[in-house]
Amino acid sequence: MMCRKRIRKIAEYTVAARIGRGRYGVCFLAHDPRGRKVVLKRFRRRMWRKNRANNHHEAVVLSGLCHPGVPELLGVVNERRGYYFVLEYMEGKTLEDWLFDEKKTFSADEVYRIGTQLYDILEYLHSRNVAHGDISIANVVDDGGQVSLIDFGLARHVGDGSEDFRLDHARTANVLIYLLYSGYSEKGDRPWYEELTLTGEQRKFLLEVMRPEETEGGEKGSGRGTAEIKIQFEKCFGDALRCRRGEDQP
Repeated sequence: MMCRKRIRKIAEYTVAARIGRGRYGVCFLAHDPRGRKVVLKRFRRRMWRKNRANNHHEAVVLSGLCHPGVPELLGVVNERRGYYFVLEYMEGKTLEDWLFDEKKTFSADEVYRIGTQLYDILEYLHSRNVAHGDISIANVVDDGGQVSLIDFGLARHVGDGSEDFRLDHARTANVLIYLLYSGYSEKGDRPWYEELTLTGEQRKFLLEVMRPEETEGGEKGSGRGTAEIKIQFEKCFGDALRCRRGEDQP
């Protein structure tokens, strides 16, 4: 005789699957009473107690943000099995899943779209003095048309011109390099800036963003704002696309 699978409930939410696991806890895909998808982020009790002074940062940061590429904090659940954040579910797969599970090759157009949208999210966050602190291919979700930035566990409110913004910039450049490597089929025994097929402006842009303390001549850099970096990305990667299509550059 077949047994009916037990439906797991957490407060008013129906759990569908576990979708992530880390040092601090685990994330579940669930549905609210109206059938809407949500993410339940459960913290391990031991880690919650150990990091009690810092646990509130993610909720405080997210509660002050409103951007289509950032998950909304919908509430919290505190019950016997653990403490949960209830987060908006962002459609799509992480870039890590696209790259390593789906073996997807990202076109130049897709790299440009993802980079532009990711810098747009960063520009929004940094304008509100929020540094994400953990940008990676595992924390960028893409549904084929729109990207989202998830996991604000290390996000913090910081001062203007913070070094943390530079870290966000460098890690975003690293995400772009992962995407660019998706179309690379050779052995891979040289530095990325020698292996990848890049224009001189693209190579210069990525190197300067990943090494913000030094200019091309080895002197100390002044650091650039996110809005300026976004414009530079759009120019050097957009110009390359227009050249490839045979379009006139502005």
